[in-house]
Amino acid sequence: MLHASGPADARLIDCEFAGFTHALTDAVCLYVPGPAWLTVGDPTTTGRADQYRHALALGIPEAEDDQRYGDGLAAACVSWALVRLQRFPLLDARPPGDPGDHSRLQLIATLEAAAHTSQTHQALPHLTAWIRRIAAVPRRRWSDADQDFTDPAGFPPYRARL
Repeated sequence: MLHASGPADARLIDCEFAGFTHALTDAVCLYVPGPAWLTVGDPTTTGRADQYRHALALGIPEAEDDQRYGDGLAAACVSWALVRLQRFPLLDARPPGDPGDHSRLQLIATLEAAAHTSQTHQALPHLTAWIRRIAAVPRRRWSDADQDFTDPAGFPPYRARL
């Protein structure tokens, strides 16, 4: 089919999660595990954090302001962690140590990653402390999920959730 401006170029548009959101909600996946990931790497050491921020600043110059960017990123990460925390009753009802189901681990990793991001950007200190206390509860409650996520041998960056 020919278009008035020339040959058509095929494009696939994924509208599954389409909508208007804050620009930093896209950056959350660099810092905090999403549904498919158990762990994420450190986007600062890989350069992904700077790449994202630079690209964002081209359209939104406020992203160059360290305080505003850090506050916004921390808020977006904590918001995502709180959405994921709604799964606590479901996960708590599951039998411990269910092989192949890493949902409990992922919830703890999500909470701790959000708190780490907030602390790194020196944002939301009281909320960050609260998130850390909340993350400690399932660690104590679920002995099978009390693991060290900083160990790259056991939890490499962007480890897929089974």
